[in-house]
Order: sequence, then C-alpha cells, then structure tokens
Amino acid sequence: MGTADLHIHSIYSQDATTTVRAILKQAADVELDVIAITDHDEIRGGLEAQQLAPQYGIEVIPGAEVSTSDGHLVALFIKTAPPAGMSLIETLLHIGEQGGLAIAPHPFNNLPNSLSLEAVLGALHHPLAKGPLKGMETYNFGTQSFDKMARKLSVFLPFAKIASSDAHIYWAIGAGRTKFHGRTAQDLRRALENNTTIPVPYEGESSAIAVLSWMRRITMRRFGYASDTTSISSPIDTKQLSDSMIRKIKRKQGSP
Repeated sequence: MGTADLHIHSIYSQDATTTVRAILKQAADVELDVIAITDHDEIRGGLEAQQLAPQYGIEVIPGAEVSTSDGHLVALFIKTAPPAGMSLIETLLHIGEQGGLAIAPHPFNNLPNSLSLEAVLGALHHPLAKGPLKGMETYNFGTQSFDKMARKLSVFLPFAKIASSDAHIYWAIGAGRTKFHGRTAQDLRRALENNTTIPVPYEGESSAIAVLSWMRRITMRRFGYASDTTSISSPIDTKQLSDSMIRKIKRKQGSP
C-alpha cells in the first residue's frame, strides 16, 4: 500500500517555515509516496513541487487550503486556487469545475477556521457541490487534541477518512499519513473517490513540542530564515520524532 500526507504548508504560506525542496526531501526521507502541498489560498507551492518531485521519487498533488466563508477547505487536483471568501458550496463548485476533489480539514471542533457539521451537511444536500467533497480529516497532527468529534461523526458520513500532518514545520511532515491501495497520485484519487483510505495518526504526545518549534522557526523566518535542504539534516527534534513515527507506523503495518 502507498502512503500520503495531503495537508502540508510551504513558505508560500505566511505561517509556515519550510521551502518546497525541503518538503520534498523530508517527504522522501519519511518514505511517503504522495504528498499535497496545500498553502493558504495559494497553489504556487504545489505547482513548484510537482516540477521538482521526480528528483525525490515521490508524486505531488497540486492543492490549496482555501479560506471559505464557512471555514477552511483543502482542495486537491486543482489547476488554480479558488478565490478566498466564497461560501463552502461556491468553493466546491469551483473545485468541481476544475475536476478537483476536496477534503474537510480539522472539521467539527469549534476552532477558528474549521468547518461546522451544519456547513458540511448543507454541501452534501447540494446536487452539484457534494460531488467534489470526498474526504475529511479524522486525525490532524496540529489539532489532535480536538479531533474526537470528527472521528465519531465520520462513521455516519460518506467520506474517505484522512490523517494529515498539517505541517507548518519540516519535521512534522508525515506525522499523520493516509494509506491507500497502490502507490501513485491517481491510485490515491481512486481511493478517495471509493472511500477506501486508511488514516494512520501520529500517536505521540507532541503538540507542545510542535507549537514551541513552530514559534521559534516562524520568528526566525521574520529574519529571513527558512528550513531548506541544506538545513534540515541535523536538528535533534527531527530524528527523534521522525524515527519514532516511522517505527510506530511500521508496527501498525506489521513490518519489522
């Protein structure tokens, strides 16, 4: 089976700290097959990564985390980012016109920018908007303490279940990943459409570490620093978290 992380932010997002090349390197290092770079209302990171991805042996889905008036929505397999500020239904129609798919990120948790159950049910009752909406995050590394409601409701909703890192710092990439039959982006798309994905969450208690690391790195970004391929190999937190995550995922998969 293949593994994917479908919610990653690059320096094309103002609140993220990792270059596109560093994302690709880290994704390859933690043995992901497919990733989606989903910057806030911005697709350039995904398009840049798609051009560079063959050098790293992975596939990239162009995407964006779109700011709808009802909350954030992850758009995948798109060519242009939908305009920010439209309603959820309008945004889904825009994504569908491009042949794209959408995932509800960190939903139903009453946090700012998260979609409500009412908004999602409204989209499901729309004859055209419901088509592109194929998945929902049941695990999000950044909001893992608030995801219980999403997991409970996912049993009753017709969505593929996704685990994502929502990485804004390089070492979080893959801390939350989705398994699917096959290895390619098109295999993943079929899994989303057929509701056959398997979410594999990061099980460590690392939210505080992630917040502190992000605060340090976003402060450094204000002074012109970003994590790049020349700067991500030595920090201790990377090895500790990445190796631990890989061991746990391999145990889940029954690998040695």
